[in-house]
Amino acid sequence: MNLHLCQKAYVHMLMDENPLICSCHNITLNQILEVFPESKDKDFELTDMISKIKQQTGASTGCGSCLSKVEGITQCYALKPEIFTGQ
Repeated sequence: MNLHLCQKAYVHMLMDENPLICSCHNITLNQILEVFPESKDKDFELTDMISKIKQQTGASTGCGSCLSKVEGITQCYALKPEIFTGQ
């Protein structure tokens, strides 16, 4: 997800559509979002969260082509966690 797309309306549209992010392991956006904490604390580390997503979902552990999507989603959450809650 390009960071310029990190807008509430766009993110909510994607959450409703629940697109496939990782085709190797059949992981959708909402499965990745389930890994994120309910609220981002001050110790949130981008690389730690990406590792946690890989470990819990398997996303980006196959061919690796979805890594940029996983990174973009995680960066968007890190910048604006509030847009991922509620609708």
